[in-house]
Amino acid sequence: MDKLGYKLMLFDAYGGLLTDKQQQALALTYNEDYSLGEIAEWLGISRQAVFDTLRRAEALLENYEAKLGLIARSAAERRLAAELAQAEQNASWPQVAAVRQQLLQLLAPDKEEG
Repeated sequence: MDKLGYKLMLFDAYGGLLTDKQQQALALTYNEDYSLGEIAEWLGISRQAVFDTLRRAEALLENYEAKLGLIARSAAERRLAAELAQAEQNASWPQVAAVRQQLLQLLAPDKEEG
Protein backbone atom coordinates (compact mmCIF):
# COMPACT_ATOMS: atom_id res chain seq x y z
CA MET A 1 0.00 0.00 0.00
CA ASP A 2 1.26 3.48 -0.77
CA LYS A 3 2.01 6.02 1.94
CA LEU A 4 -1.03 8.20 1.23
CA GLY A 5 -3.34 5.18 1.27
CA TYR A 6 -2.00 4.18 4.67
CA LYS A 7 -2.42 7.73 5.99
CA LEU A 8 -6.01 7.77 4.73
CA MET A 9 -6.70 4.49 6.52
CA LEU A 10 -5.24 5.92 9.72
CA PHE A 11 -7.38 9.03 9.35
CA ASP A 12 -10.51 6.94 8.72
CA ALA A 13 -9.83 4.72 11.72
CA TYR A 14 -8.68 7.29 14.26
CA GLY A 15 -9.54 10.73 12.89
CA GLY A 16 -12.37 11.13 15.36
CA LEU A 17 -9.83 11.16 18.18
CA LEU A 18 -8.17 14.32 16.86
CA THR A 19 -9.13 17.93 17.54
CA ASP A 20 -11.46 19.66 15.10
CA LYS A 21 -8.60 21.77 13.71
CA GLN A 22 -6.42 18.67 13.21
CA GLN A 23 -9.29 16.88 11.48
CA GLN A 24 -9.92 19.86 9.19
CA ALA A 25 -6.25 20.23 8.29
CA LEU A 26 -5.89 16.54 7.47
CA ALA A 27 -9.16 16.44 5.52
CA LEU A 28 -8.12 19.44 3.44
CA THR A 29 -4.72 17.86 2.82
CA TYR A 30 -5.82 14.29 2.06
CA ASN A 31 -9.26 14.78 0.53
CA GLU A 32 -8.95 18.16 -1.18
CA ASP A 33 -5.19 18.22 -1.88
CA TYR A 34 -4.93 21.78 -0.55
CA SER A 35 -1.52 23.40 -0.14
CA LEU A 36 -0.23 24.64 3.21
CA GLY A 37 -1.04 28.20 2.14
CA GLU A 38 -4.60 27.31 1.16
CA ILE A 39 -5.18 25.46 4.42
CA ALA A 40 -3.68 28.35 6.39
CA GLU A 41 -6.07 30.77 4.71
CA TRP A 42 -9.03 28.41 5.23
CA LEU A 43 -8.27 27.88 8.94
CA GLY A 44 -7.04 31.43 9.62
CA ILE A 45 -3.62 30.34 10.88
CA SER A 46 -0.05 30.58 9.60
CA ARG A 47 1.53 28.12 7.17
CA GLN A 48 3.92 27.05 9.93
CA ALA A 49 0.98 26.37 12.24
CA VAL A 50 -0.62 24.24 9.51
CA PHE A 51 2.63 22.33 9.03
CA ASP A 52 2.95 21.74 12.79
CA THR A 53 -0.71 20.73 13.07
CA LEU A 54 -0.38 18.22 10.24
CA ARG A 55 2.80 16.65 11.64
CA ARG A 56 1.36 16.46 15.16
CA ALA A 57 -1.89 14.94 13.91
CA GLU A 58 -0.09 12.37 11.74
CA ALA A 59 2.13 11.42 14.69
CA LEU A 60 -0.97 10.95 16.86
CA LEU A 61 -2.58 8.73 14.23
CA GLU A 62 0.56 6.58 14.05
CA ASN A 63 0.63 6.38 17.84
CA TYR A 64 -3.01 5.29 18.00
CA GLU A 65 -2.33 2.53 15.49
CA ALA A 66 0.76 1.40 17.40
CA LYS A 67 -1.30 1.12 20.58
CA LEU A 68 -4.65 -0.10 19.24
CA GLY A 69 -3.68 -1.90 16.04
CA LEU A 70 -7.05 -1.63 14.29
CA ILE A 71 -5.56 -1.43 10.81
CA ALA A 72 -3.13 -4.28 11.41
CA ARG A 73 -5.93 -6.42 12.83
CA SER A 74 -8.17 -5.67 9.87
CA ALA A 75 -5.38 -6.65 7.46
CA ALA A 76 -4.83 -9.91 9.36
CA GLU A 77 -8.54 -10.67 9.24
CA ARG A 78 -8.66 -10.07 5.48
CA ARG A 79 -5.55 -12.22 4.94
CA LEU A 80 -6.97 -15.11 6.97
CA ALA A 81 -10.37 -14.85 5.27
CA ALA A 82 -8.63 -15.09 1.87
CA GLU A 83 -6.60 -18.09 3.06
CA LEU A 84 -9.77 -19.75 4.31
CA ALA A 85 -11.54 -19.20 0.99
CA GLN A 86 -8.55 -20.63 -0.88
CA ALA A 87 -8.39 -23.68 1.41
CA GLU A 88 -12.11 -24.29 0.98
CA GLN A 89 -11.79 -23.99 -2.79
CA ASN A 90 -8.95 -26.54 -2.76
CA ALA A 91 -10.94 -28.77 -0.39
CA SER A 92 -7.97 -28.82 1.96
CA TRP A 93 -9.93 -29.53 5.11
CA PRO A 94 -6.94 -29.68 7.50
CA GLN A 95 -5.89 -26.25 6.20
CA VAL A 96 -9.47 -24.99 6.56
CA ALA A 97 -9.46 -26.11 10.20
CA ALA A 98 -6.07 -24.48 10.85
CA VAL A 99 -7.08 -21.14 9.31
CA ARG A 100 -10.44 -21.28 11.09
CA GLN A 101 -8.58 -21.68 14.39
CA GLN A 102 -6.34 -18.69 13.57
CA LEU A 103 -9.40 -16.59 12.77
CA LEU A 104 -11.08 -17.58 16.03
CA GLN A 105 -7.96 -16.65 17.98
CA LEU A 106 -7.75 -13.30 16.21
CA LEU A 107 -11.41 -12.50 16.75
CA ALA A 108 -11.60 -13.65 20.39
CA PRO A 109 -8.03 -13.88 21.74
CA ASP A 110 -9.08 -14.15 25.39
CA LYS A 111 -11.60 -16.94 24.94
CA GLU A 112 -10.72 -20.58 24.77
CA GLU A 113 -12.51 -22.68 22.22
CA GLY A 114 -14.73 -25.26 23.86
